[in-house]
Amino acid sequence: MFKDQDQFTNSLFGSYAYDPIIRRNQDHFLVKINKLINWSFVEDEVAGYYSNQGQKAIHPLRMFKLLIIQNLHGLSDRDTMSNTDCNIIFRYFVGLGLTEDVPHWTELGKFKERIGVDAFERLFYRVLKEAERLGIEISDKRNADSTDVAANVDLQRCVKNKRDKNDKTYVDRNTTDQDAKFGRKESNGKGWYGYKSHANDDVETGLVTAVITTGANKTDESQLIELVDKERRYRGEGAIRKQGGDKGYVGHAKDLEARNILDYTIPRDNMKTAKAKKDGNKHFIHLKKLRYKVEQKFAEAKRRHGLGKTRFRGKWKVHLNCLIVYLTINLKRIIKLLIPKIA
Repeated sequence: MFKDQDQFTNSLFGSYAYDPIIRRNQDHFLVKINKLINWSFVEDEVAGYYSNQGQKAIHPLRMFKLLIIQNLHGLSDRDTMSNTDCNIIFRYFVGLGLTEDVPHWTELGKFKERIGVDAFERLFYRVLKEAERLGIEISDKRNADSTDVAANVDLQRCVKNKRDKNDKTYVDRNTTDQDAKFGRKESNGKGWYGYKSHANDDVETGLVTAVITTGANKTDESQLIELVDKERRYRGEGAIRKQGGDKGYVGHAKDLEARNILDYTIPRDNMKTAKAKKDGNKHFIHLKKLRYKVEQKFAEAKRRHGLGKTRFRGKWKVHLNCLIVYLTINLKRIIKLLIPKIA
């Protein structure tokens, strides 16, 4: 099936050589999550994607942890492996002995293609389950929002042979990423070519609880129920009780009511009756005040994890990358929430 990780502990230069360095770096993020998280869920979720016959593959936990390192530091596949080879804490986190070779950089792409989006969806929710196991209470209050993700497409090169200025579909026909679309922000009219990353955020813990990726042309409103239903599939029908969002998410009061969820989306300016009713509701006001948390999450994803412009082409690859980015951000958030409890 896949190789074990005994080399790390059994090597002459194995855990014994790491001990003094790890003791001096107890506050390092990778050291903390390595000790707190029960990583056995990774093998549980992906074992079915490996054959019992043929040459043994690299252990999936190693590959998963390499992806976490990659997204923590915004590294390319090549740089992820070269940095892991040289950084002793990276080696400790991945479970590589000092004498072991790091995997070839192409193995990261092979691993993602092997287990696919469905497995990463399950891994995303297993991290949330780990948060609950560690004592973090995920509330039933959510705020939804979306952010732009630029496609990995050179638009100037794409349109250099365009002859008809009125040809509105030229880019869609000639792009190197057929899943990317044109979108425009309602707030400032700024346009972009690529994708939208939609997320639902727990207003109390700041953990992302659902992720959807669409072309940039999809409206926020069209994805609200998709976000709600995705989390309910993985975390149960009672996972959400109060659903918030900005004016772009208005229009699903009946859909939410059918799911026993209160609609706390922000009414549009012309919805005076609904606005007056909600402005007198303390729960609505609470969610509205905490909308900045999901916006902060997008800023973090873009500035520190490369979500502003994707390195991948094709919606499934972009979505898979979004899942790994938010999964990594959730791991960081788990540590931040637990620091007062373990200090």
